[in-house]
Parts: sequence; C-alpha cells; structure tokens
Amino acid sequence: MTPALSLYLDALRFGAAFTVLVSHYAAGRYSGGLFWQVMPYGRIAVLVFFVLSGFVIAWVTETRESSLEDYGLSRVARLYSVIVPAFIVTAALDQIAMAIDPRLYGPQWAQGPVHTLLGFMLSAVFLGASWTLSAQPGSNVPYWSLNYEAWYYVLFAGAAFLRGRRRITAIAGAALLAGPKILLLFPLWLMGVGAWRWRTAVRPELGVPLAFAAVAGFIILQALGGRQLFGEPGTPWVPPFFSGHDYVVGALVALLIIGLANARLLMPGAAIQRLIRLLAGTSFGLYLLHYPLLNFLGTVIPGPADRTLHRILVFGLTLGGSIGLAHLIERQKGILKHTLRSGLDMVRGRRPPSAVHRQGLR
Repeated sequence: MTPALSLYLDALRFGAAFTVLVSHYAAGRYSGGLFWQVMPYGRIAVLVFFVLSGFVIAWVTETRESSLEDYGLSRVARLYSVIVPAFIVTAALDQIAMAIDPRLYGPQWAQGPVHTLLGFMLSAVFLGASWTLSAQPGSNVPYWSLNYEAWYYVLFAGAAFLRGRRRITAIAGAALLAGPKILLLFPLWLMGVGAWRWRTAVRPELGVPLAFAAVAGFIILQALGGRQLFGEPGTPWVPPFFSGHDYVVGALVALLIIGLANARLLMPGAAIQRLIRLLAGTSFGLYLLHYPLLNFLGTVIPGPADRTLHRILVFGLTLGGSIGLAHLIERQKGILKHTLRSGLDMVRGRRPPSAVHRQGLR
C-alpha cells in the first residue's frame, strides 16, 4: 500500500467515524434534530468500515502478519485495547446519568443488573448479535458492528492460515456461532478483501475515472431513494435495516478503493498529513466512545436540546472527549500485544522476547 493510498483511506476511515457521531447527535434528544439529514448515513458509514476492514486485513496478512499467531495476537490486541476501556467508560457514565435523571436518560437503558451484566458478557465474546440475539454493552449502541467484524476476522483466519479438515472445522464452527444475521454482511467485508486482491487488475489510467464513477454511483443511488429502493425483511434473523442496498454500497466502496489504488493521488502538506494520521488513529475509539458520552452529556447538560449553547456543549464535549480518550487508549495496543505474546511464550516455556524484538512490536 502506497503512503498516498494509506493517507486517503485514513481520511475515509475518520470521515466514517465522524459521520456515525453526527448521525447520532442529530437525534432530537441531543440537538433538537440538528443535522437530521445525516441520520441515514450513520449505518452507511459502518458499511464503509466493513469494506475498509477487509481491505486492510488482506493487506496486513500478505505483507506483515504471515502466521496465525501473529495475526491472532494483533487482532486481539487491536480489539480489546479499545473495548475494555470503552466498557468501563460506558458502565460508569450509564450509572451516573441514570442516577441523575433516569427519565431523561431513556427507559430503554433502565435494565436490571442481570440483564445489563449479560449484555456486557455476551458483547465481550462477540456473541451479542449471534443468531437472533440483540444484546449490547449498556448504552453503547455502535458496538453492534464489533459483534460482526470480530467473526469476520475469525472466518478469514480459518481460510487463510488453516488447511484441510482444520480449515473446514474452524470455518464451520465460526459460522455456526456467528449465525445467519452476521454472515449476511460478510460479503461486504470480503469485498474489501477482493479490492486488495484485484487492485492491480485495473490499468493506472482508469484509476481516477473508476473512483469518480464509484462516487457518482453512490450519489445517484441516494438521489433515487437509497435504501428505500430495496425491501427490508424486518425479521430478527437478518441485520437491522438490512437490504440489497448494503451490497450495492459495499461494491461502490470497493470500486472507490480500487480506483484510488490506481490513481495518482495528490498529497497535501506535511501538517495536513500529520493531522489526518492523528485523527485516523482515534477512529476506533471515537466510534466506540462517542455514544456513551453523547447519552451522558445529553442528560447532565441543562436546557432544551435545541438551544445553541446546549448543542455546542454536547457536540463539542462529545467529540473532544472521544478523541482525547481514544488518543490515550490507542497507545495501549502495542503494549497489550507484547504482553500477550510474552504470556504465550511463558506458557510454551520460551525465553522472554529480546529488547530488540520488544521494540519492533511497538
């Protein structure tokens, strides 16, 4: 992956996370309906994440993580370095806000302690959306996509690193645990994998036209009605709001990435590049932390939701708090991966990694 493509995908990644935040902020409870036009694009932004994830995972397994052990440690460290702090923040803010005003906070979160604990436990092992389940860690609504993506990591690992009966058993077992609801969006993730594998199949001179065609196709799709063009089954056996629209969006995102991979991309100045990299590094944390903060601030900040000061405070503190916390949390990924590898080596009776190896992990 070239530095230019990496930068553009970083911008797309942060843009998707920011769109999810704005789509939730647009609800009447937080902003009085400000930016209501963005609300339908929150779910589309998650679909973008799925395609990007497949592309990046295909890249790292081909260029960096060549063994199942390294791949597994990287995925576990990547997920839990953010999930654990997000769980703590969610649980703490939920309890404080509900104690302040449970009516304003929302009756949908006023669950019993057993039900709440079960939601966190199922989410911790990514079973919250398996089959017909619909459990989440407290008020952290965006977590639903992690229940999907984690199983995509497992399914891909089984196909990429195992052979023979072990491969069949691993894939079948993961598919059975995940269930049909999660598997229905797996093709979007695989579109990202395909974008990486087929990026060189396009002639360089077609890169820019293909990227523009993908963007134009998306604009036309939304202008014609977007998701409304497709029927929604409306059953717990499929993802919420699922329709054929999801696959069309995924294909357009994959084509956009292939186009960018073959285009001569303009690079902004060094300061803009650093800003994009910095913000992109907080995307995962921003995605998982913003909703608990939004719920909390929407409860504790006084005044009507449609007042200018209330809107500014809720949005500004949610965005700033999410990015600030995410910046601190993201630094722990390398530490967690090293800790996991050291523990694995101790179990196997190996010597601790050398200082040079530890430095490389960071």
